[in-house]
Amino acid sequence: MTKTHIHAPICACLIALALLSSPSCSKDTPAAIDETWKSKNEKIYSDLAANSAYSSVPSPSNMGQVYYKELKAPTSAEPIYFTDTVKVYYTGSLITDSIFDSAEPPYDAPVIFSVSSLCDGFATALQYMKKGSRWEIWMPQELGYGSAGSKNSAGKVIIPPYSTLKFEVEVVGIKRSGKWL
Repeated sequence: MTKTHIHAPICACLIALALLSSPSCSKDTPAAIDETWKSKNEKIYSDLAANSAYSSVPSPSNMGQVYYKELKAPTSAEPIYFTDTVKVYYTGSLITDSIFDSAEPPYDAPVIFSVSSLCDGFATALQYMKKGSRWEIWMPQELGYGSAGSKNSAGKVIIPPYSTLKFEVEVVGIKRSGKWL
């Protein structure tokens, strides 16, 4: 399966969250809504609430919750704060399992992000993770790209509007006050 790198937008609603200018990570667009796609995404996300394999954490913005399943236990008890920088491996996919972005070993180096620069859903999950942990994370469109979706630099839609996002994330480093922990 081909993957399209959009590292900066691993929920590159970065500016919106950083500026706190919008409760979601996107702005509404006048584009026609694909109601079938939207419904499928909402159903899959709502089904997670009934799945005992997943736990949930609320978003600080009160815009929803993130569902997760721990795949690997942490190697550290050190928490991750909103003001930290993290080094992560990850894969992001849609409900169809098509991968829209990935940085995974052995071919990719971990990616470094400021937690505060990420969209609500990704930042929320990270603040409950610890170094060494690997989670499967599901976030609703309200905590991701919302009604705008995401396009690459050529204008091709990478993430359709109203997409529930699934990430597999492993935290391999935490940087606080200029030092890697």
